[in-house]
Amino acid sequence: MMLLKRIATSIVLFVFFFVVLYFAIAMVGGFMAGFKHGLMAGASGQDPHDGSGRQIGTDFVKNNILAITLSALVISLILSLGLSFSGILSWCKKPSPPPKT
Repeated sequence: MMLLKRIATSIVLFVFFFVVLYFAIAMVGGFMAGFKHGLMAGASGQDPHDGSGRQIGTDFVKNNILAITLSALVISLILSLGLSFSGILSWCKKPSPPPKT
């Protein structure tokens, strides 16, 4: 029964962590690519507010979709299995033995 609880918990945590990590990696990577483009455009005398940074951020996600997905999969798998099988969560702990009298 304990193994079933741990497996169910790890599946739920995996889905949650995957969604959060996927969007976090995509947003931070797109932001950094667009920000870098804005800095470079401002340094070269171009208008950094022309909207091309948004397109650069979108292209970052399109060009790196496999790396983003694999990173999110691996990290969420490790986190979900680690949390559910470590005993940190109260419903995934082994029951303590009764005290000896």
